Amino acid sequence: MAVIHMIVEGVLDEAVANRIIVETDHTPGPCYPKKGFTYIKDKIKDFNKSAVSINYLALVDFMDTGLPCPGAVIATWLPNRQPRMLLRVVVREIESWLLADRENIANFLQIALSKIPDRPEELEDPKQALINLARTSKSKRIRTALVPEEGSTASEGRLYTSELSQFVNKQWNPANARQNAPSLERCCRRLQTLP
Repeated sequence: MAVIHMIVEGVLDEAVANRIIVETDHTPGPCYPKKGFTYIKDKIKDFNKSAVSINYLALVDFMDTGLPCPGAVIATWLPNRQPRMLLRVVVREIESWLLADRENIANFLQIALSKIPDRPEELEDPKQALINLARTSKSKRIRTALVPEEGSTASEGRLYTSELSQFVNKQWNPANARQNAPSLERCCRRLQTLP
């Protein structure tokens, strides 16, 4: 069991990182400032220098990178990656991994399981897909929390992050999600190789 420090884009990503670290029998360590994609891109080489003695899990959304494939992100950003630096690329974004636990997300959203995509990593915009699914929820609370108000310029509902973080903490099952999200499966397998 290792202590693993986290480098993530935001609060929802932190909740997911915590869950998968625990799921792979490790202990979550500190989470570094959740300042978005650009912060990670700019600082990852500095974190890599300290990865000689500290375990890190860094999660970035692939759709933010502008690179042709997830492997190119790692090769471009960290050509000399330390073994303790786990830079993992979420395909396409963190919502893909949430949608990959199809049964639990359907229950959370209060929609039919048949509406949840089988291959969430192939969605062009998983976050928007999740919000669109929330629009069809039987629950007014879910619709109000996750969907932006009509006429609003916001991309998500006011309680989007907090509600989905609670879902991750209480309902999301990484073992189920791994079956439908290959990038999550690779991330968890890599975490399991740490001493």
